[in-house]
Amino acid sequence: MRIGVFGHVGNQNLGDEALIAAVVENVRRRFPEVELRAFTTRPQDTEQRHGIAAFPIRRMNGGPVTRAARSKSLGVGRDLRARLRRVPVLPGLVRAARRLGNAARAVALELRFLVQSYRRLRGTDLLLVAGSQQLNDYWGGPWAFPFTLFKWSLLARASGTRVAFLSVGAGPLETPLGKFFVRQALRLAGYRSFRDDDARRCIMRLGVVGELAVVPDLAFSLTVDAPHRSVPRTERRIVGINPMPVFDDTYYPEHDPRVYGHYVRTLAAFADWLVERGYDVRFFATQLLVDHQVIDDVRHVMKHDGTQASVRSFDDLVAVIDGLDLVVATRYHGTLFSLMRRKPVLSIAYHRKSIELMAQMGLAEYAVDIELVTLERLQDRFLALTAQAACVTEALGRRVPAVRAALDTQYARAFGLLEAVS
Repeated sequence: MRIGVFGHVGNQNLGDEALIAAVVENVRRRFPEVELRAFTTRPQDTEQRHGIAAFPIRRMNGGPVTRAARSKSLGVGRDLRARLRRVPVLPGLVRAARRLGNAARAVALELRFLVQSYRRLRGTDLLLVAGSQQLNDYWGGPWAFPFTLFKWSLLARASGTRVAFLSVGAGPLETPLGKFFVRQALRLAGYRSFRDDDARRCIMRLGVVGELAVVPDLAFSLTVDAPHRSVPRTERRIVGINPMPVFDDTYYPEHDPRVYGHYVRTLAAFADWLVERGYDVRFFATQLLVDHQVIDDVRHVMKHDGTQASVRSFDDLVAVIDGLDLVVATRYHGTLFSLMRRKPVLSIAYHRKSIELMAQMGLAEYAVDIELVTLERLQDRFLALTAQAACVTEALGRRVPAVRAALDTQYARAFGLLEAVS
């Protein structure tokens, strides 16, 4: 038996990598002898990080194709064309391929990649799309996430591979083409679930019918060791701050220096306020390529000192969070990982998904929409959180196991698709 794991990962986002790790762990727990393959944006990183064979989900620059490989691809191509003729939405794929570029070479390269991908996917019994905010056309337009999911759904149909979308996020979806690609990809799936109600509503607006379950983020299903109680603590309480370069031109699809500048100044003023109240402030990253710059920007504006934790891996991140008393997080998984570790969290919500996450955990009152962020608002919510910190920790001790149980049920549902294959 072979199971594939699909995700737009490989850019050192520890949140997205945790989703792949969670799925791999849960597959292996139930099927110890299974052959696992990953289909990701940067397969070399995936192989090194997760220890499984990995293949690209989009065309990658590379060397020329050898004569032997070309001959093998021709035979596979004939098989693929015969199978694709039986797929009702084939004309959409052809139109998509034609629009990839003005030159005929771009079309030829994409078609060759589809043949190679079909060969790599063929023989896979189940393809698990591993969460994250993959159903969107905001990052990269319709030809990024939506088209990639659409073409792999077609390849799965052609190769006889069942597909399950597990706890995926959705939106923004603004373009007609992006909506079309996502709608068709979901219609071809054997199982679909969404990580919050907002994502489900987004998909319902596309006209997708059938069961549309809401099951929390897959990262909750990752097994992490219990915190080490023997870690020495300082007399001063420690607040962890997890920033994000929102609307910064080095990262965000939209660039607005006023929004980014206001965010940095507000976070710096809030961190100074914490120091003046007797807290130690410790910044930490979850996106290792870009978060360090925004941390530097905030620390540069601060009047007092704030340290930056060293995070190079998921284990490092967990160790950092375990050493904190409270957390103020902007990134979605910075919030989620802190909740997993039973930490009282104040979420600065850059996207509706963070508000939904906090509501799922019974903490909606401690989520602040980033468009409404002011120093006074952060101070007010932080003081409210500290007053209820013990109750919040106790409540998370009950809610997190319940979320994990819901995810266990979902894995059973998804693996039920294997019965249809056999």
